[in-house]
Amino acid sequence: MMILPTYDKDHYQLDNGEELNKEYPDSFWIPEKEARESLKVGNLVKLIFSMEETVGSDEVSVERMWVEITAEYPNYYEGKLDNDPDGSDCVLCGQLVTFQPCHVIDIYDENT
Repeated sequence: MMILPTYDKDHYQLDNGEELNKEYPDSFWIPEKEARESLKVGNLVKLIFSMEETVGSDEVSVERMWVEITAEYPNYYEGKLDNDPDGSDCVLCGQLVTFQPCHVIDIYDENT
């Protein structure tokens, strides 16, 4: 069963790229839905993390970070965070992240 990260449980949550794209269509680009729904293990995708700066803090740090997909499931993915955030100690490089296609704001293309 898929459980997305929450502030209460994980001290961070993921921003919905589809909602941001709808709100700011001229300035917030995301990959096509078909591309976001057909990702494979090994793909690198960028997600927006909203994180407590420290556990229990009211201060929030928002960062775009790369995640390497490690598993595919119907309507969601699991991946490993590829870097440490600058503004939070609640999320660490290498930790597993559960997310959906709506959270993907970029897909790494080694050819560009």
